[in-house]
Amino acid sequence: MKNSVLNLVKGGVFLLAMIAAFAFTTPTNLQDGFGAERNEDGDIVAWHDVSQLSPSEYECNASEYDCIYTEDDENSTALEPGTFELTNP
Repeated sequence: MKNSVLNLVKGGVFLLAMIAAFAFTTPTNLQDGFGAERNEDGDIVAWHDVSQLSPSEYECNASEYDCIYTEDDENSTALEPGTFELTNP
């Protein structure tokens, strides 16, 4: 009886620790970088800081261009291929 009560207490403490771990953390944006908005000719016309956008506010459509860069400069490292488009401009 004593062991089963002790196991229940340990399980309860573990459960409370799991709940606290999720309750006191904030979601973070997984994508940092800058989206390159392009015109019909493929020239970059605007940069968008995707760390300030939720993933539902933009998409990278399949194309020969790069969509997300590490910096707001076409010579920086490309993080994701495609054509950047805001879904709710």
